[in-house]
Amino acid sequence: MTQPDSPPLVKLAKLLEEHAIGVSRLTPRARGGRLTGCSRQEVEQALDQVATTCGEDGVLYGNGCFAVGRYADALEAFRQVLRDDPDYTDARFNLGLAHLRLGQPSEAVTELTAVLRRDPKLAEAYYQRGNAHDDLRQRDKAVADYKSALEIRPDYLQAVYNYGVVLARLDRHREAVGAFDRAIELRPDLSNAYLNRGTSLDELGQHQEAIEDYSTAIEHNPANADAYFNRARTHYYLERLDSAIADYSQVLELDPEDAEALNNRGLAFDAVGDYEQAVADYGRAVELRPDFAESLSNRGAAFEAMGDREKALADYLVALEAVPDFAAAHYNAARLYANRGDVDNCVSHLERAMALVPDLRAEASDDDDLGWVLELRRLKETQDPDCPGG
Repeated sequence: MTQPDSPPLVKLAKLLEEHAIGVSRLTPRARGGRLTGCSRQEVEQALDQVATTCGEDGVLYGNGCFAVGRYADALEAFRQVLRDDPDYTDARFNLGLAHLRLGQPSEAVTELTAVLRRDPKLAEAYYQRGNAHDDLRQRDKAVADYKSALEIRPDYLQAVYNYGVVLARLDRHREAVGAFDRAIELRPDLSNAYLNRGTSLDELGQHQEAIEDYSTAIEHNPANADAYFNRARTHYYLERLDSAIADYSQVLELDPEDAEALNNRGLAFDAVGDYEQAVADYGRAVELRPDFAESLSNRGAAFEAMGDREKALADYLVALEAVPDFAAAHYNAARLYANRGDVDNCVSHLERAMALVPDLRAEASDDDDLGWVLELRRLKETQDPDCPGG
């Protein structure tokens, strides 16, 4: 790119170079980040003194808009450049990125494919098109694009990391582990690479290895709440309940409004018999998410364990208002209605539970509260002349 000749453009180019944004082809910040604070203010001031121009100056202006999150303005600047010069590859690449930031992945794929027709060795274009395909949930195409990027640039960290993420989404966990191995070789302190490798190891049944990866993720980033959450979940699966409670507590130190962590810590308290603390955690989860049917049902079960069947039934029924096809809540409500002797409500909920999960019929037959209701229902059907086979 030739040196801009107007003072505002010179200043803008200097700022974009300082912040590694790119003065021709964009080099976007990680995770879609944009400039903030004083850096953003400086770029905005420079942009205010520049009129959108054509050619290289238009690209520079568009890149400045992109850097501060003015993606629609950036898109229009790149389009203007391409009206004058349709073969300007960097402008088309940047246009694809603007479409991505604006949540328009189909348009991004179109532009980046056009870039690759002109420059089939541009690893960045394969990487960004992979991101667009991932946004479109076209996972196999995303994998192919990341793989192409890595064939050109084997040390392309972002591409190998995203390659692993998409492989995991496709349940190709063994391959995902290999991708995260490579990401860790390239950057040994990348906390989320350990986190994601741990997740795939968990899926492969290698739970202790997964815990070790979550722990390493935490060592590299003590604020990595997802690593604490996943480690807690694996501890719970392995019945290490005190460790699960400690890790969920750490998640809640980092994010006190994580309803999932509250619900899951409630389950762990439930499992160790601390029902009062379990009820408190479920209650807080429901305060944060009033339609959190699972937590309502879990609190109902804890109330049952404490002998308060009225509160238990109330929670099961509220859970069903939130999720009418919640089989477990129907089943538990049926049990409590049976215990009351309320056959009609019991049968209504039990039939719905068994329709949703047919295997519950055998469980109900063996249940002290529900077995007699099923037998009564069977006898009534055989004695009713209007019933088929009666």
